Amino acid sequence: MAEINNIKSVSQIELGNSRLTSARDNQTPSSAPTSEASPRTDTVSLTNTAEQLQSLQHAISEAPVVDNDRVAELKAAVEEGRYFIDADKLAQNLLRSELELR
Repeated sequence: MAEINNIKSVSQIELGNSRLTSARDNQTPSSAPTSEASPRTDTVSLTNTAEQLQSLQHAISEAPVVDNDRVAELKAAVEEGRYFIDADKLAQNLLRSELELR
C-alpha cells in the first residue's frame, strides 16, 4: 500500500512543482516600473480630394442606373420612325473610343 501512495505522492509533487513554476512565471517582477498609461486617441483626417471623392461616390450610389425618361423618349422615337442612326458617325465614335483605350 505504501508504494501505491508513494506513486500518487510523486505525481502530486510533480503537479505541485508545475503549479509553482506557472505561478512564478505569471508574476510580474517587483522591480518593474509601474506607470499609468495615458489613454491614446486615434484620429483620422481626410484631404479635400478624399472628401470630394466620398461625396461623388455617395451621389453616384444614389443615382438611378437607367434614365427612364431617356429610354421612354428613345422608345417613342423608334416606334414613330423618328429615330435614325448615322452609320458614319457611329463608326467614327467606335474608332475614337478604340483609340482612347490604347
